[in-house]
Amino acid sequence: MPDQISVSEFLSETTEDYNSPTTSSFTTRMQSCRNTVNVLEEVRPCC
Repeated sequence: MPDQISVSEFLSETTEDYNSPTTSSFTTRMQSCRNTVNVLEEVRPCC
């Protein structure tokens, strides 16, 4: 299964990116964010 990221990790990463964009590691975690969204979309009930 692809690497996933929790909501708290996402919030922490985005806060760090906002507060210090030049030293942030958010861009390196983007694939994990995308994977998590894809997994959530796959299990979301239809209708």
